[in-house]
Amino acid sequence: MPGRATWTLLLFPALLAAQQPVQSVTGIVRDTAGAPLVGADVLLGERRTSTGSSGAFRIDSLRPGRYAITIRMVGFDPVRSRVVVVATEPTELEYFMVATPQLLAPLVVESRRTGIYGAVGDTSYTAAVGARVQVAGPTGGETLTDSMGRFAFPNADRGVYMVRVTYPGYSARQFMVELKRGEGRELGVLLTPAKRAPSRSEEDALRDLGARLTAGLTRERMTATELKRHESRGLCDIPRIRSELGRTSSATTTLILNGVTVFPEFDVSLLCTWRADEVELVEFSPDVCRDVTQSVAAFLGTWCSSRARNVPRSIMPGGGRVRTQGAGGSYVIIWEKR
Repeated sequence: MPGRATWTLLLFPALLAAQQPVQSVTGIVRDTAGAPLVGADVLLGERRTSTGSSGAFRIDSLRPGRYAITIRMVGFDPVRSRVVVVATEPTELEYFMVATPQLLAPLVVESRRTGIYGAVGDTSYTAAVGARVQVAGPTGGETLTDSMGRFAFPNADRGVYMVRVTYPGYSARQFMVELKRGEGRELGVLLTPAKRAPSRSEEDALRDLGARLTAGLTRERMTATELKRHESRGLCDIPRIRSELGRTSSATTTLILNGVTVFPEFDVSLLCTWRADEVELVEFSPDVCRDVTQSVAAFLGTWCSSRARNVPRSIMPGGGRVRTQGAGGSYVIIWEKR
């Protein structure tokens, strides 16, 4: 008899789970002109499918709850959203995808000169005269391209840099450059027409990122070079990120997208809606007050005090110390490829 009771207790959770209601999610994906998109990749939670000839998709046997949905297709900006599945009826969705401007990857070659050099032009190979080039990092700065579309930062040395190129009427470009001591990089940047210009908040975000890159806290970031090894793996499955932000299904963090948009109490598991090959840089920490520049804490309105520690004098002049507290909450900053 005791054995039968034990089996009953063990089987009860499985039977209960089997009886829980499930539902389906259906949807259609179109472009901005309303035409259906065939072959779009749809990721809902851990389930994957693709759109058919009418742009429609369907995923069955989903338990009620909240799911992350990501839709990708070559030539279009990814769509990322949340879906609520209820037990009483199927969930019907409709998404519109925006065509991505043709962004040609910057040509990066090793230079015999130390520093960061390059030229900016458009897709017809016409020089972009007066384009604004910002280099955020240890010895970066800002300049305008000359009459040949060229720029130079000869003092840039060992470190990680974020390079942003803006030009009126063209899409902004943003990418990472990593230098070892005594190395140089020659860049070729081609711009495509666009109307949107960087906002003031994006300017502030780049400045704050420059301070963090200068601090050199490599344990709290992964660059494009490191992320490349993980290829199409989701960010939530990268061991370094999981070990810092939590491994449980209920773990949450504060997500900051491109240094500007904040998503509080963001499920860590939903970081898998970004693939490693879609990200230029990811910053993360289990404690926002561990950031010696205090730029993240200030952005989130977090007050850090009560504990002092040493930081580089080049970052915090006047004593080289910053006061922090023990626990200000975790965060992750995703810088998408642009």
